[in-house]
Amino acid sequence: MLLRASGDREEKIFNLNSITNSALLSGVEQGELLRDLTDATVLSQWEDLQEIRKRASKILGHQTLVDILTVASGFNGITRVADSTGIPLDKTTAETTFDLRKTTGIENFDYSNKSNRYDIEKDSLTV
Repeated sequence: MLLRASGDREEKIFNLNSITNSALLSGVEQGELLRDLTDATVLSQWEDLQEIRKRASKILGHQTLVDILTVASGFNGITRVADSTGIPLDKTTAETTFDLRKTTGIENFDYSNKSNRYDIEKDSLTV
């Protein structure tokens, strides 16, 4: 959602379909390098990641690379907590991101069924 708003503000067009289709270019500066970083991390390709980090550090600078990895890790952690507890999207986020989620195919992840994937009953999550 922020990527779309950033594009509007900066009068740039980003291809949001690239989020779920790696064959498409995003329009984000150094987007391919960022995708390589993401893919190597998500797929636990640690030797590849080491080389990609070296390349990224030369292109983006060390501090920018650290910032990127820190933000990505933070979002990953937040998502993992939500996934593991079955927390659904809040109503406002669900409504404002409906078109974005539909366009990018993110809906295929079907977060409303997170708890079912882990065989957790709703009643067992009460605090």
